[in-house]
Amino acid sequence: MSMTKGGDRDALITSLKGIKRMNLNVPAELHRAFKTATASEGKEMTEVLLEFISNYVEKHPSAGRPSKKGGRQ
Repeated sequence: MSMTKGGDRDALITSLKGIKRMNLNVPAELHRAFKTATASEGKEMTEVLLEFISNYVEKHPSAGRPSKKGGRQ
C-alpha cells in the first residue's frame, strides 16, 4: 500500500466500512523522533502507521482474524 500525504490515505480511509481509533502510549522522545522522521519524508504519522499495520497483517494472516470470544473488538 503506497500512500502520499493527503492523497491515497484519504481514499483508503473513506473506503473502509468502519474506522476504529487506536491509542498508543510511546515515550516522548520516540514520538518526537517519529514525527520528525515522517515529516521529513512529507508523510503523516497515521499514514506510516497504517502502512506498517497493513504490511504486518499481510505477513501474519492469522493476525487479521480476531477471535470472537471475549475481549474488545
